[in-house]
Amino acid sequence: MKSRPGCAAPATREAAFHQRAQHVHGVNYRIIVATTTLAQLTQHCPGEPVWRVAGRGEGEERRSLEALPKGR
Repeated sequence: MKSRPGCAAPATREAAFHQRAQHVHGVNYRIIVATTTLAQLTQHCPGEPVWRVAGRGEGEERRSLEALPKGR
């Protein structure tokens, strides 16, 4: 089965989101956004290091729910 044009695999969409989030500048507030994929959640549980934090300087590191940054 062919995928529709413009539809990327989940890991690709997650990577594209994180790439765009690194280029967000000039906002006067901080919002914490963590993403994961269905494949990560299926293979592991939500409490394991399956989450990636979006934003500048956050990198590729996956974290557990407990290790995510806390809101202020």
